[in-house]
Amino acid sequence: MKRSGSFALAFVLALAAASASAQDARFDVQSFRPLGAPQDLVVVGQSRPLSHLSISGGAFLNFALDPLVLVAAGTHSKAVSVVGNRLQLDVMAAVGLFDWIELGLDMPLVLAQGSDNLEAIGTEGFIQSFAPGDLRLTAKVAVPGLRRAAEGSGLGASLTFGLGLPTGIQDAFTSDGDLTYTPGLLLDYRFESGILLSLNTGVWLRPDRQFAGVQWGNAATFGLGAEVPVLRSSGITALGTLTGSMPLDKLPDSALQIPAEFLLGLRWYSSTGLTFTVGGGGGCGCSLTVPTLRVFTSIVWVPGKTREWEALERFKKPPEPPVDPDGDSVIGEGDRCPSIAGLVENGGCPDSDADNDAVVDRLDRCPAEAGLVDNGGCPDPDTDKDAVVDRLDRCPDVPQGPRGRDGCPLAHIKGNKILILDQVHFATGQDIILPESFPILEEVGQILIDHREIQRVLVEAHTDARASDTYNFDLSRRRAASVMNYLLDTGVAVERLCSAGFGRSRPVGDNNTEEGMALNRRVEFTIQPPAQGALPPCPPDPSAEQEPSSMKKGRRLPAEQKAAAPLP
Repeated sequence: MKRSGSFALAFVLALAAASASAQDARFDVQSFRPLGAPQDLVVVGQSRPLSHLSISGGAFLNFALDPLVLVAAGTHSKAVSVVGNRLQLDVMAAVGLFDWIELGLDMPLVLAQGSDNLEAIGTEGFIQSFAPGDLRLTAKVAVPGLRRAAEGSGLGASLTFGLGLPTGIQDAFTSDGDLTYTPGLLLDYRFESGILLSLNTGVWLRPDRQFAGVQWGNAATFGLGAEVPVLRSSGITALGTLTGSMPLDKLPDSALQIPAEFLLGLRWYSSTGLTFTVGGGGGCGCSLTVPTLRVFTSIVWVPGKTREWEALERFKKPPEPPVDPDGDSVIGEGDRCPSIAGLVENGGCPDSDADNDAVVDRLDRCPAEAGLVDNGGCPDPDTDKDAVVDRLDRCPDVPQGPRGRDGCPLAHIKGNKILILDQVHFATGQDIILPESFPILEEVGQILIDHREIQRVLVEAHTDARASDTYNFDLSRRRAASVMNYLLDTGVAVERLCSAGFGRSRPVGDNNTEEGMALNRRVEFTIQPPAQGALPPCPPDPSAEQEPSSMKKGRRLPAEQKAAAPLP
């Protein structure tokens, strides 16, 4: 901060009288250019235009101490107060269009200002106390995609343009005496908490003027501003701004002028539509036109119950903490069932079960039909209608029958095999069939009786790898013959059956394990291909050279064989 607010400019009073006839060109020394929308940060704009057809009006009153004072060369002593003190009123109005555009005007009025006798700078007498300033017309246009709602958060941007009309009095330092232009860009960001940060940049296009050895003309402008809610629900916020400009040209050997001011203030957004702001600050001592001290106050009004008033009222309401009345961790609009506790993955609603099958609809593959949990909520099909559902049925295409289990009958046809539910069991090391296997063999016999299209079945017997090949071939041959004889006893014609023993030559399991050996000790029923004409002889038995030791003698003739009708 500098003493008396003036730039330490070399000014030699001894030369002033000699140069009185060469009066310097005067210019507008006012650097405080307020903005009239209720949410603008005094002299730093925010990006949002006023709401459509909303209007605002207001007044800024500011007092500047020593805005233009010259000091003697080589000292800090005040030599001449060109504009010693100034009290200025800015009367402002703005209107919003389409929520995209804002048009405004500002009429500055210098209510009072003082000075020393200005004979030293070429004019006898004092500066005019009351004088109008240059009327300013302003426009703000939101950038598409970056138009933020008044109460909204996020990034915003707009383009601005200002036009200054020479309505002021140049001799009173309230006008540049010509048209001036101020195109610019506003960027800002409002946080969820209500904090606003704003950056303004642009250029001030004005006529070239020389005063006290300094050139005043076109300049680049900048502005930084922040608004921080203090009591947001009451509409009270704190403001801070830093504004200034830098001339684009200067006279050779002259000091660079950077008029910059820092201001702080408090604002109250009242519920009556009036916004009050008060604050102050001063200059940095970097320019001829920066005051030592500035204080200001403002009042901006928007009509109550308008869109802009409603927007300001919404801004005053701080973000409410998330509400979860049903305690299901799904809050706000995301909860489709806000009054009933539910699941996050179900949009806050409880899982329904329309078919009452204990599988909720969200996971039920058959939500309209009662089913089983293990089957994804769908009923279990039973293709063969044997009361054993397909999911548990080892033979889903064949009825289980009265003596079957796990959905399979004791015996059924599949491909070129008659499959049996369990192994045919024999006495250990013998060809005697155990009674527990009689039902299975009776079922096989019934299949053959019912399916006369089967011309011949080869009964195969196999053993595990224990004992020698000779022993196993013999044992398997005798066991196959025993099974064939049992089938003959059930009524199957002899010409429809053949038997063969394969010993341990065709294992289906690992003979090094008990489980594998159990699989290898088996009887299979292989359906032979149909013959054209008379049936050929049975295929040779791999162990035909050995005579079965337990072939049954005196076997009776099966009933099927006694039938007169030949096989097809």
